[in-house]
Amino acid sequence: MAEPELHPRRHVFRGHSAGVAAHIRRPEKILMDVQGCSALPVTGGSHQSNVEAKQHNKYVSHGPITTSAHGDYVNASDGVDTTLGKVAFDAVPTETRVTASVQDLEILGKVHVGLAAMGLISRSADGTGQPTIRPDGCRLDDVTIDGSRLKITLAEDFYREYDTLDKLAENHAVGLKPHHAAMFLPADSKATKVTDFPVANGTVRSTIVQKIEWDGTKHPDAEIHGHVVVVRDFGKIYFGEMFISAHSRRLTMVRFQLGSPDGGEIVAADGEAPGATFPPT
Repeated sequence: MAEPELHPRRHVFRGHSAGVAAHIRRPEKILMDVQGCSALPVTGGSHQSNVEAKQHNKYVSHGPITTSAHGDYVNASDGVDTTLGKVAFDAVPTETRVTASVQDLEILGKVHVGLAAMGLISRSADGTGQPTIRPDGCRLDDVTIDGSRLKITLAEDFYREYDTLDKLAENHAVGLKPHHAAMFLPADSKATKVTDFPVANGTVRSTIVQKIEWDGTKHPDAEIHGHVVVVRDFGKIYFGEMFISAHSRRLTMVRFQLGSPDGGEIVAADGEAPGATFPPT
């Protein structure tokens, strides 16, 4: 009998999404369980969670939350063929999808987000190239601070077109439009502007937010700085943060860094879609 191939090259599925999480550090210590969470095992699969609306404490309340994660071969028949030995495991294209949706998020009765939603779709690479990872269905709707409304424009189409790290680097080198170039954040925390492609340890920090502006009357104690809104005696609100590497994208639609008099972190609509074949070659 022929010696079996014990460790064939194959796609290793990964992917997860989360609804709302909070860690209040002062003046109270509150570690809130993640509300809504979906994750994949290495073989792929499917999971969805649904969480009902809830007022957790004075810091966080939310409406319905849904999360999902799905990973499989693009064509079901190809998956069957791998089990019959008709096609190699690494020769079959795979797809991973993750989503998270949070409705009616309220933070300290001050900030309201009507809908924060994220989605990422990853397709395995041909040969040894990079997987394509595209945002899908991302939204930040009905965002207000003490009733002052923010208009947030997302650049989902840009990241769908440049769906690999290599494509982003190549187009950054030849010159992006100013509003697109501004979405890339310095790799050095002390830097104030980006010149070269800001990759550090294989990862680029960016934002899916193209523009934030006031939709009506400006809040008297809030300032917009790119994708960040700084609110006096509250803290900072980060919208649409994204970390991009050769094999993954991590997208967080809203992150709160509470400043004073409360300290802590709150996050909503967060997820990651990686895609990698192992061994690499």
